Amino acid sequence: MSASPTSASKHYVLALLYEEPAGRIFTRNAGAISFEATLYWHPDDGVPSGPILDDPIPGVRFFSLVETEDVTLATRRISCEIRALYAEQLTAGLDAALRSVTTHAACTEAVLESRTVRLADPLVAPAALVQELARQLWDAGLSVSFGPSWAPTAGATISVGAMSLEDALESFLRASHALWMPCRSR
Repeated sequence: MSASPTSASKHYVLALLYEEPAGRIFTRNAGAISFEATLYWHPDDGVPSGPILDDPIPGVRFFSLVETEDVTLATRRISCEIRALYAEQLTAGLDAALRSVTTHAACTEAVLESRTVRLADPLVAPAALVQELARQLWDAGLSVSFGPSWAPTAGATISVGAMSLEDALESFLRASHALWMPCRSR
């Protein structure tokens, strides 16, 4: 028998997203993968021009995309965070990024070194928790809305926007400590 969302013996981790609109309850949060690739060429050959990484496939976004080049060492490095709202899209986005850099390395005779780290799986908030959180926020006098977020929330059960209402939301959490355990999302 599973515990109801209002059971005092069960705590749920609530991620507060300070860059998202206050009171917005996220029914889905993006998963994220850290991706890095470094290409090395023979110093006498130089660094070929052209993009290393193709645009993301539909349903996938790149965050914090950085590309650096060192002509002295004949290297180019690219790093980003790959995000998607669905596990299948996250996997396909990583596959497409790896294919893109591998193709560029093969066509330019580069040595490729890559690194990936799964940072967070996509999160789908349980409907009963969405309903309970919405009711509690509404009862506390806070506006409520719903939607997806591109912010990953590793370890959270559910997330809510907190932009400009940090104090009100933290007071709400202190008052309802029996159900929600807050965590700050990066």
